[in-house]
Amino acid sequence: MIIRAPSACWLGLMWVLFVSAMLIQSPASARAQQAGIQVIDAPPPEYSFGQSITFRLNAESSAPITAIKLFLDTGGPEPASWPKVEFTKDTHVDAVASFDLAIHPLPPFAPIRYWWQIDDNAGSSLTTPPASFTYEDDRFAWRTVTQGSVTVHWYAGDDAFGAAAASTAGSALPLISRDVRGELPRSVDIYVYGSDTDARAALQRVGRPFTDGHADPKLGVVIVAVPSDLRATYNLQREIPHEMTHLLIYRITGDNYQKVPYWLNEGLAVAHQAQRDSDFPAILAAARDARQYLPLESLCGPFQAGTARLAYAESESVVRFITSRFGAEGVNRLLVAYAAGLDCKDGVQTSLGLSLTELQTQWINEVAPFDDPAQRWTVWAPWLILAGLVLLGPLLFMLAAFRHGHGSAPGVRVV
Repeated sequence: MIIRAPSACWLGLMWVLFVSAMLIQSPASARAQQAGIQVIDAPPPEYSFGQSITFRLNAESSAPITAIKLFLDTGGPEPASWPKVEFTKDTHVDAVASFDLAIHPLPPFAPIRYWWQIDDNAGSSLTTPPASFTYEDDRFAWRTVTQGSVTVHWYAGDDAFGAAAASTAGSALPLISRDVRGELPRSVDIYVYGSDTDARAALQRVGRPFTDGHADPKLGVVIVAVPSDLRATYNLQREIPHEMTHLLIYRITGDNYQKVPYWLNEGLAVAHQAQRDSDFPAILAAARDARQYLPLESLCGPFQAGTARLAYAESESVVRFITSRFGAEGVNRLLVAYAAGLDCKDGVQTSLGLSLTELQTQWINEVAPFDDPAQRWTVWAPWLILAGLVLLGPLLFMLAAFRHGHGSAPGVRVV
């Protein structure tokens, strides 16, 4: 057999095929051949808490990119789109989306999910996988301590202050769960601000600029303002259990949490404070004397600023009355009724067998029976009659003895 050497033409053809294969396999060539949109970089956003936030995107396509949208999911019913993305239409773009957090606020300490939608003029469209970040208050250097399912974040105060906050929360959770009959949350984050001013800068972003605290039940986040001073322990025991009660109520009512009447929601929260509001008895007494109790029906929705203290005092007292008469089971029946979507009046009627007006009347008769002079006389009359009878016996005896002594005096003979 005769083996012939390859011809020069054959060798040349083989060389061309080899070089072509190498070019096809090179990354640069592969990317140039690929049609569609690619994201080169999408770093986490940069923000200044309560002021501004900026998202950036670097992308390219084989055809000019013509539209970019930013989508944000802050835990609301629907994600929000932000179409005001700045970029120059081209095959390679650097896009920027910035907005004012004072005008378009984000919920404090919430996990925010975001993604991009990119379109080019060849008809291609790309939606990026969601990324996320936590919108924390970056004005402060937060310290943390964890006890069980509770993590406390604080920046003002020593280690003992943080430990006291964690201990207060850890002790309160099982007590609230026992009374409210709510399932314990898997995790709770409590942010303790060192002053009202600091807290309000965060709370005003969620429409509550004048409160001492706020709970976001869906997120499992509690925000309170407690200075690290001589009253710190008292205020921690007052504020933390109050806000945590709202979290447990949400565990029962879920998506119908907003159906829970304010008098019940806030009344339960105040009732579970480890430190009670000392001025509430005087507030209720003044309302009784002036005959100016607030109708329970008016407390189904948000409390009015001018009567808020009386609203809280009444709500706590009504909740304690319900608990004493119907037990924790009655409170739980109320919450289950509102979890089913019933309104303020129907929830009371269904779970307690009373109208809202009847509930208030029975509460007033229990806590303040001396509502008017006629009622006062009705209650005291039997006792006054009994007291009169008790005192009348000795009085008649003394009178009889006195008359007997004077009657025998003339018959006394002196020897």
